[in-house]
Amino acid sequence: MPDRLAKLRPGPLDIHAHIVPRAFMDRLASGDRPGFGVELQDGRRHLVIGGKAMKAPVLPGMDSMEIRFRTMEEMGVAAQLVSPWIALANYALPEADGVWFAEELNRAIADAVRAEPDRLVGIGSVPLQAPGKAVEMMRWLVRDLGLLGVEINTSVSDKVFLDDPSLEPFWAEAEALGAFVSIHPSLGGSSGHFARYYLNNLIHNPLETTVAAAHLIFGGVMERHPGLKILLVHGGGFLQFDIGRLRRGRLVRPETQVAMQGSVEDSAARFYYDTVTHSASLLRYLVGEAGAARVLLGSDYPFDMADPLPVATVKEAALSSADEALVLRGSAEKLLS
Repeated sequence: MPDRLAKLRPGPLDIHAHIVPRAFMDRLASGDRPGFGVELQDGRRHLVIGGKAMKAPVLPGMDSMEIRFRTMEEMGVAAQLVSPWIALANYALPEADGVWFAEELNRAIADAVRAEPDRLVGIGSVPLQAPGKAVEMMRWLVRDLGLLGVEINTSVSDKVFLDDPSLEPFWAEAEALGAFVSIHPSLGGSSGHFARYYLNNLIHNPLETTVAAAHLIFGGVMERHPGLKILLVHGGGFLQFDIGRLRRGRLVRPETQVAMQGSVEDSAARFYYDTVTHSASLLRYLVGEAGAARVLLGSDYPFDMADPLPVATVKEAALSSADEALVLRGSAEKLLS
C-alpha cells in the first residue's frame, strides 16, 4: 500500500467528498489570470471562471478544514478521498485556460492533502477538452503530485461522450497508471422535464451517470481497458436497475453491436460504485448485484444532497460483517493501493 494510504487513520474511508482548497480560491482572487476571480454576492463566495461568475456559491465546508473534520466526526468517517467540486471541470474553457485552471487546482489539492496525511488523500482534475494535455496532466498529478487519480464529468460536451475516439489515449493512460477515475455528473438538465422540483439533480444527475456508463459499455472502452478503475457515483445512477434492458438491447439491436464484442454484464462488472443511494435497502441490492468488493463508502460531502450519515446507512443495510468491512474501508484500500 502506498505511504499516503498507510498514513490514514483507521476506520471508515469516504471516497466521495468534494473540496475547493482555500489556496486555490486565493490564487483566483489574485487577479493574475484575466477572466478568473472570486466575487462576493450577498456575503457568499462565487468563483469567476472564463469571465463568468458561477451561480452556485462555494460552500463553507468546501475549504474549511475545521468544518470538514468536525463533520467527518459526526459522520463516523475516519478519512476522506477528496475530489474537486465537479463544477470546476469546465470543459468549455479554451485549452490554455483549461490547462492553467486544472494545474492550479491540482497543486492546491495536493498541498491540502499533504498537509493532512492522516485524514486526506485526493484526486485531481484534467482538461478533457484537450485530450493530449489531459493525458500529460494525469501522468503529472499521479507521479509527481501524489494524487491517486482524477474526477471527470459524464461527457466532454453534448457532442463528445466518454467513448469518443479522441479520449482513447486518456483511457489507455489511466489504465497504465492504475489511476482512480471518478465519473461525476454536473448539474445539467435545467429545462424541459427536469426544470421543476429540482429534478435536474434528483433525476438528471443519476441519469447522466447511467448514460455515461452505457457509452463506456457499448463503446467498448471497458473491454479494451479491463484494468480501468472507474467509480460511478451516486450508486451508479440507474445502471444496476437497467442492466437487463441493456443486455436485451445488445442481443437485438444492431446499434449496440458496433464497437463491443462481449457481454454487457462483463463490461458492467468492471465498474465500482459508491454508497450514495439514500436508501439502506437499495444499497443492499447494489451490494448484492455488484458485490461488496465493488462498492465503496461515499457521502457527497458537503452538499445538501449528501448522505449525512453514510456509515449509519451502511450499517442499516444489514450486510454480512465481511461485506460491511469491505464497503466501509477494505474495498477502497484494495482499489487505491
